[in-house]
Amino acid sequence: MPEYAPADHPSAGYYRADGRPATAEEAQRLLLDVRGRLLAQDVIRVGAVVVVVSTWFTVIDLGIAANGRPLLWQTIVSDHAMHADIGQYSSREQAARGHAQAVAMISGRLRGLVARAALDEVRP
Repeated sequence: MPEYAPADHPSAGYYRADGRPATAEEAQRLLLDVRGRLLAQDVIRVGAVVVVVSTWFTVIDLGIAANGRPLLWQTIVSDHAMHADIGQYSSREQAARGHAQAVAMISGRLRGLVARAALDEVRP
């Protein structure tokens, strides 16, 4: 069984940020600490478009990663109409890298879309 799998832990499914199992009481405290669970948040503004990229510690396992560890970090992209999960990670370090990559990717795509829309407006 993987080192981080808490099958024999009384509160299976709850975790600390380092991937070790947490008790139900610890999980409750962690879940209530919303600001403490936020790893990074960027607001991307390109023209009239505003998108927010947020990466959070989830406390609960989102699924098992290929390395056998729980997925405890999640990157979400939101705008005024929707939100989408675009990344899940098993460590804080992976989540920080994934967040930075998501911000770069989304910023580039938004700049491209806005530039294309501007060109379309200019064309007869």
